[in-house]
Amino acid sequence: MRLRRLTAGIFGLGMALSFMLSPINVMAGEGLEGNSIYQIMVDRFYDGDPSNNAKGEAFRNTENYEDDFRYMHGGDWQGVIDKIPYIKGMGYTAIWISPVADPQLWGVPDSNGKQWPTAYHGYNVYDPNRANRYFGSLDPNESKQKLKELVDVCHKNGIKVIIDIVPNHIGDYIQGTYGNAHYTKKNNSLKEGSEVQPAEPFNNINWYHNQGDIDFSKEHPHNRQSTEMLESHDLGGLDDIDFNNEQAKKAVFESIKEWFDYTGADGARVDAAKCMSPAIIHELQEYIGVPTFGENFDMDVDFVSQWVGDDAESGMLDFPLFQAVVNDFAYGKNFDNTDEISLKKIFDQDYMYGDHVNQMVTFIDNHDRNRFLTEAGGNVRKMQNALAFIFTCRGVPTVFQGTEQNRGNANGKCIDGIADTWNRWSMQTKNYEGEVIADYFNTDTDTYKLIASLNELRQENTALREGTQREMWSSPHYYAFSRRVDSGEDEGQEIVCAFNNSDNTIENTMKIRAESSIAAGAILENVFDSSDRVKVTSSKTVKISVDGNSYKIYKLVENGNEENDENVVVNFTIKNAETFWGQNIYLVGNIDELGNWDPDNAVGPAKCDDYPTWNIEVSLPKDKEVEFKAIKKDDSGNVVWESGDNHKFTVTGDTDDYTIYWK
Repeated sequence: MRLRRLTAGIFGLGMALSFMLSPINVMAGEGLEGNSIYQIMVDRFYDGDPSNNAKGEAFRNTENYEDDFRYMHGGDWQGVIDKIPYIKGMGYTAIWISPVADPQLWGVPDSNGKQWPTAYHGYNVYDPNRANRYFGSLDPNESKQKLKELVDVCHKNGIKVIIDIVPNHIGDYIQGTYGNAHYTKKNNSLKEGSEVQPAEPFNNINWYHNQGDIDFSKEHPHNRQSTEMLESHDLGGLDDIDFNNEQAKKAVFESIKEWFDYTGADGARVDAAKCMSPAIIHELQEYIGVPTFGENFDMDVDFVSQWVGDDAESGMLDFPLFQAVVNDFAYGKNFDNTDEISLKKIFDQDYMYGDHVNQMVTFIDNHDRNRFLTEAGGNVRKMQNALAFIFTCRGVPTVFQGTEQNRGNANGKCIDGIADTWNRWSMQTKNYEGEVIADYFNTDTDTYKLIASLNELRQENTALREGTQREMWSSPHYYAFSRRVDSGEDEGQEIVCAFNNSDNTIENTMKIRAESSIAAGAILENVFDSSDRVKVTSSKTVKISVDGNSYKIYKLVENGNEENDENVVVNFTIKNAETFWGQNIYLVGNIDELGNWDPDNAVGPAKCDDYPTWNIEVSLPKDKEVEFKAIKKDDSGNVVWESGDNHKFTVTGDTDDYTIYWK
């Protein structure tokens, strides 16, 4: 069921703004397609100006214990400015920074008067109209100017700035629900900055839903009731804005627009998008005049896609693909398993994003997820394989700060649920006195250099930024696709990418896509190894061998002749071919197109949509008599031959199918 239509009539989606906003149209083509993004959690990046650090109990230097990660550590906008050369050295075209509004310094005191930790991350807002005092300055004007300076410096260096915005809620101030909703009385013992009400005009209880917290145990299945709950209840106690209240809506929209009007920032990441209707966020996107992508922490493509489109957002954080990447690259699961979240399953649903598919924001981890390297058991090779994947597949690749330093969660363990402590380590480790004892701005790590190479590759090839993605092969541990420019100045440019998530080398012979302009006889070259070249056969197949937990990326360096019109595509059906886990079916025969009886050059693996029936398509010379057999082969190269005599037949113009039964 498509909830966009369902909710439109219930929650006022598409409601006109009575205060006469003047929207700026944001067209699909003006999104962030083609960029690569470095995600920065400002407080945990670099302390460029110690004078703006929080004082006393709100601040900690160390990261020795889990509780240490719940306090401010001193990172600021000057620190980002100072490290622009580090970011630029990796070739990123955009940065995504933490929310910029002044945060709630303290939470509401508990019954014992204890003050809970600071909103160092910026998602608990105190004053939506004031620039963060801890990222800029205690002086509001100086703080705002520092943010603009950051944007200006980035623009001078060819880097766009994406601001994390928080329209759904402010901080946690209101106590009680419905008619009993109220603010806690001010306690004079609280320190400066510990307001128990948000700044004016946001201290109006009637601007909020006041219905208590979201009950996430009732979120699924998605339906009318669960969607209403998400849109009208508090997210973790944070006071939820009622967008049916025109005054509240106007105040929120105008506060956000001012940051973009003043700084000239280029895009917005929308926090907690699943708690707002797609239409309301679309209105906001139109009003602020920049492309947006939202956070919808859900692995259901159908649900996530409702926030993507010409009447919604430009793109979304691609949580479904993220989960497939973790499953398949970190844990080596089955690329081809459509019963679970896998690459095959997610990409097969790309049609739901329409022409916004290249604006989906891809990632392998972020500030709310375990570091990928920890999920992968510390295997850097797996992490680099996953990075190469998101930099070459459709979408906008985004990498969380520090990934390039080959470091997982600070405690080396996975965090259950929302990951928001050990994964959010600072780029400098300090002792109690604030002295730096470890620095993570090393430009010599292999992953830093790999990201730089991948970004350079994207900039040199339009196909990797804007091209259409088409699957070439999907099997349990080998996935391949092409990216092709189908129109425009670079029409025909194509890149072929293959990935292996097993521990063993896998070789496959794949057919060039029918949509491709790569001809028989063409030469493809590995972009990272010019000595690695493969030739497209007369039947327009290409054989690519990929080492364990690795990848190959090929570009066209010499095109061949058009496919021989005398060739005939034959669909071979192999029935009753039962296999063990890791085995696949191949064909091998007496001509080049069938490997000349060499199992290493066999055609396959076959597709299996109805086990134990398998299918392989091969382009064979017309009027040629061929002999062949089916074989079973595993990832280690062990071969089991079909018993009995060779199969024989002559390829004729009418030949398009040949069925055999495994013996």
